[in-house]
Amino acid sequence: MKVLIVDDHPIARRGLRTVLREGLGVEDCAEAPDAMAALAIAPAYRPDLVLLDMRIPGPLPAPELCRHLRAALPKTPIVLVTAFDNSSEIRDCLVAGADACLLKDTSEVDMTASLQAVIAGESVVDQRIAMRLARDLVDRPAVPAGPRLTGRELDVLDLLAEGCSNRSIADRLHLSETTVKGYVSSLLEKLEAKSRLEALVRASDAGLI
Repeated sequence: MKVLIVDDHPIARRGLRTVLREGLGVEDCAEAPDAMAALAIAPAYRPDLVLLDMRIPGPLPAPELCRHLRAALPKTPIVLVTAFDNSSEIRDCLVAGADACLLKDTSEVDMTASLQAVIAGESVVDQRIAMRLARDLVDRPAVPAGPRLTGRELDVLDLLAEGCSNRSIADRLHLSETTVKGYVSSLLEKLEAKSRLEALVRASDAGLI
């Protein structure tokens, strides 16, 4: 497995390398200290995972960098790993193609578990960020003409907005995890979203949250 770490702080890059090596057994890492270096390295290196700091030097804002990285690496998970918790910019990054967002003060154990979930295909957002995003989504004005969702799909959508995993949703709704996965898939299809995070944004725009 190959990982591209995009962060301008050597100590932060070293810390992420340690988590990757000790938690996931990853030794093959490339590093980029700025946006342009990341865009130069990514197409040739073809990483299996990108860890991206949102406050990266260079002419491109973080959402635009996410958009370029997504275009260059359409199937590679992009994880925001940041100390910055501006929900509007995080939301823009998620819409631009990021798959997950973790805060830098996350413990190594939780960071490892979150990265494992991302590698397994899940979208993961630190609960603190998820709650702030959810509040922002609720506060935005409703937009009519959204897709028709069932009552249970709306229940699942509300819990996704809280940052719950499939297992947590299953426990809270007294459903099997397989059933929850089915509801999530249905939500993604109805909302024409590629990820849970994009689904939340689209649901908000449609006035469903």
